[in-house]
Amino acid sequence: MKKIVLFALLFAVAAVAVQAQTLAPIPNRYYYCGYTNPTMHEKNPGFSIFAISGTSYIQGIEYFQALLNGREYWENRKVTWAKPFDMWIINARGEEVLRGTRWEFTINPSGPQCTNTIVRPDGSIYFGSCSDGHSRTCT
Repeated sequence: MKKIVLFALLFAVAAVAVQAQTLAPIPNRYYYCGYTNPTMHEKNPGFSIFAISGTSYIQGIEYFQALLNGREYWENRKVTWAKPFDMWIINARGEEVLRGTRWEFTINPSGPQCTNTIVRPDGSIYFGSCSDGHSRTCT
């Protein structure tokens, strides 16, 4: 009886481990971003690069194209990605499919926070529910 319970427990742990597929932004990749209500002189559309590290708690620098008084330049800001939550759906064949990972994205030290930031399986990122009213999609 103990062997059956142990086997069932190991199978359950393995099933959860297979499902854990947290999607994160790709470090040092050029993302092409379009903004709604940009608030920090971001060029719209423009490029962003996340020089970040970590797994379930990610910190680093976002470098982004900025535009001020007709002058284009690169700006940077400290950022944190935290509280990843994988979002699963059931497809037409009854299989669980990862839709994306939702993160809390914060511009530090006291900048806006986007509580509905989703990294999708194709690598794109949607920044939503931002405390300063902006949103953006980066591909």
